[in-house]
Amino acid sequence: MELAIKHKLKLLDPVTSIHTTSEQKLIKELLDGKRTAQKELYQKYFGRMSAVTLRYTRTKEESYEVLNDAFMKVFQNIGQFKGDGNLGAWIYKIVLNTTYSHARKHYKIKERNQELRPDHVITENTALSNLGLELIYDRIQQLPDSHRIVFSMYVLDGLKHKEIAEKLDISEGTSKWYLSTARTQLQELLKQS
Repeated sequence: MELAIKHKLKLLDPVTSIHTTSEQKLIKELLDGKRTAQKELYQKYFGRMSAVTLRYTRTKEESYEVLNDAFMKVFQNIGQFKGDGNLGAWIYKIVLNTTYSHARKHYKIKERNQELRPDHVITENTALSNLGLELIYDRIQQLPDSHRIVFSMYVLDGLKHKEIAEKLDISEGTSKWYLSTARTQLQELLKQS
């Protein structure tokens, strides 16, 4: 199931960016504190980065609030960007970390002490290849907060359970439980489509 979702989501890769002279000029203007440069950067990356925050929040308004917080961090820390990497990737990392922090603070993820049996783990759903990206995102948004967050971190962001556990302050077993339950719930939601 995850492979099909990842394949469809490659269309929304938030870090694709070409390091050009105009981008270097933009960075210099940001370092100089020019508001027009901030607006230009915000407009350039808003769409791609909002796709990240939308995965972890309940509403567009909440997503935009998190995104605005992330862009404030970008503007405040632009001096730390060394210029030897991809600006989009650097911004993406800030947006992702800001989003994780927001999720950890605003969504209570309870510890689960249930063991997973192999028959509980769902590995693939070939029906996903026939579904549209918008429908998949819509169904992911319908998952309960804890399930949606762990599912997104594991499937869409490629984090391991150990990393998820550290970022959300939960155990690895709890992360695995939420992922397994999210997969089951998502399959049920997709069957209804």
